[in-house]
Amino acid sequence: MTPKWPVEAQISVTELDERKQLESLDSWLRLDSAFRGRTRLSGTPSEGDLGTAVELLAVAIGSGGVISVLATSLSTWLQQPKKADIILKVTGPNGTTVEIDAKRATPQEVTELLNKTLGTEEGATE
Repeated sequence: MTPKWPVEAQISVTELDERKQLESLDSWLRLDSAFRGRTRLSGTPSEGDLGTAVELLAVAIGSGGVISVLATSLSTWLQQPKKADIILKVTGPNGTTVEIDAKRATPQEVTELLNKTLGTEEGATE
């Protein structure tokens, strides 16, 4: 089934300093013109906190090959120093969640996982 575009991918991080890592990923994606204005950090306020705890990064994905661009960006970001122990959890609009492990994140593997979670058919045009 081909999704209706645009779709939103929600990305969370399993790492001790998840806020810092999500902010880093958000900044990284904004460097690419394909994602400028398409990312949003969000979360819920913790009890007693004055602000909102950053829990996830939402990325709006349009058609036209943006999934492969996102896969390459995520793979490259995960290869940066101090990211070896990070696992990204990406949730698609239908609730499907996949995990992307920094230790094994090749662009091809990440593309396959993103296609799975965003509901695109394998080999379909994005």
